[in-house]
Amino acid sequence: MSIVIYENKTFKLSGKLTIYKVSELKNKLLEAYNGESAKESVFFLDLSAVESVDAAVLQLIFSLKLTIQKGKGELKVKKSCPTFDSLFEVFGMPADTFPHAV
Repeated sequence: MSIVIYENKTFKLSGKLTIYKVSELKNKLLEAYNGESAKESVFFLDLSAVESVDAAVLQLIFSLKLTIQKGKGELKVKKSCPTFDSLFEVFGMPADTFPHAV
């Protein structure tokens, strides 16, 4: 199973996402985003199938958010996972760093 599936402006991540997967994850995320013609859009993260995530992956996702913002787009969390949410608490990041889709 792929660690990233991109469909309908949604990045669906899955599995154990650690520093060992960052390079592969970065390439797949950028490939999906760069293939999108409408950069001024709302993009979504679906983390419901993520088993674990570490700080390196959180940093990569934050970098993706900045890349999307440079293209005048927005990145929102469609579905989260407890591990991702707990990293926010550990690092004292505001809840609105990644707004949730309504």
